[in-house]
Amino acid sequence: MSKIGKNAFKNCIDLTNLIIPEGTIEIGFRSFENCTSLNSITIPNSVTSIGNDAFDFCILLTSINIPNSVTSIGDGAFFLCTSLTSVNIPNSVTSIGESAFAYCTSLISIIIPNSITSINNSMFNGCSLTSITIPNSVISIGSNAFSLCTSLTSVNIPNSVTSIGESAFYNCLSLTSINIPNSVTNIGNLVFRDCTSLTLVNIPNSVTSIGNGVFYNCLSLTSITIPNSVTNIGNLAFSLCTSLISVNIPNSVTSIGNGAFENCTSLTVVIIPNSVTNIDNTAFIGCTLLIIYGYTGSYAEAYAIENNIPFMVIS
Repeated sequence: MSKIGKNAFKNCIDLTNLIIPEGTIEIGFRSFENCTSLNSITIPNSVTSIGNDAFDFCILLTSINIPNSVTSIGDGAFFLCTSLTSVNIPNSVTSIGESAFAYCTSLISIIIPNSITSINNSMFNGCSLTSITIPNSVISIGSNAFSLCTSLTSVNIPNSVTSIGESAFYNCLSLTSINIPNSVTNIGNLVFRDCTSLTLVNIPNSVTSIGNGVFYNCLSLTSITIPNSVTNIGNLAFSLCTSLISVNIPNSVTSIGNGAFENCTSLTVVIIPNSVTNIDNTAFIGCTLLIIYGYTGSYAEAYAIENNIPFMVIS
């Protein structure tokens, strides 16, 4: 046998354990999907690829040892393996597909090998990971890569990473701080949305834009330093950051988007430079304690007057 074919053992709900014979090269598409009693499987070191959805919904599978012959793990390969607590991924693996371990709700730790260059979309979405070390081979973190990892407290992002995709850390409720290296040039929309324990974040001066909803509902964020590389602050970027007290907008910024600081109820001071020439009317709605600081005759002054926000002149 060189291949376990498509749907070969799909829905074999009485299958409890399996030893895949030596000489097998490929575990095919959905070959063990929904084998809900499968709790043990041995993969021989002749296997080079684990196909898309190969073991998805194997809800009793607790551990998996991937041999060092395997080079690729397909999309959704272990999706919703809710009892999976440990996975050994060897350095031979160069590709892990989208949602490969999504909703493995018992998975608390995993070592990503330094053969991987991309954390693909939703790869660990909904896992119970408490910490993650991303190797310095990785250049991109995909959309929703770690979203809904509600137990994740720390992440080490290496300076090889250049982009962080949309909602990558969405709803990581236990994440308290994160250091974004200055190799990152693009932070996608909603990246840290609903990270309600996040108190500290470093935005490097390689970032040119703070996207829509990036820090939306980060309730514990008390301060933020915006580097002078940033030219625009997106819609809802800091909306509902109810612990944010003050913000200094650098003189590289030209626009502040719709609801950017909406309902930041503790925000008392925002310093706006002359470079800013466009602020949406809803940018500071609900900021009842706010005083805008700026220069006489500036756009910021006109904006404050038009929106009935107290204005203080910077001398």
